[in-house]
Amino acid sequence: MMPVVKSFTQAQWGAAARRLEALPEKPAHEHRVNVRDAVKSMRSRISDAQRKGYTLDEIVQQLAQEGVDISASTLRYAMQRATKDSRSQPVEKKATTVSATGSQRVRKQDQARLLHADKTRSGHQQDGGRADSKPGAMVMRDVFSFEITPDVENL
Repeated sequence: MMPVVKSFTQAQWGAAARRLEALPEKPAHEHRVNVRDAVKSMRSRISDAQRKGYTLDEIVQQLAQEGVDISASTLRYAMQRATKDSRSQPVEKKATTVSATGSQRVRKQDQARLLHADKTRSGHQQDGGRADSKPGAMVMRDVFSFEITPDVENL
């Protein structure tokens, strides 16, 4: 059976938009938060509990008493992701700051990278296009531009 494409009238979409605009603000304590975001904001508290000698299993038991029912492996993964995310943010900011200051070295490296990417995209190769890498060809060149010849003497 073919799927049916649903369509609605402009009046229906307009009424739906007005209904959404009329919704009252939900209280903050009723907002849903996923595990990753919650652990990111609670990472220091969880780490403090670990420094006090509590294991992740014991921390999970404490969370369950407040209605947060997750496994220790879920908590471990979320902690690793939160740590990884927090480590990657300062690096990105630092790179932006360095570029913003106008470092000649950084600009030259970026230009060289862009030039190399353009050459690669346009098919320009280090060997000037002399490489013959077609199937059945007797002499081929690899990415380092030296000849590779098959050993046909000992067949």
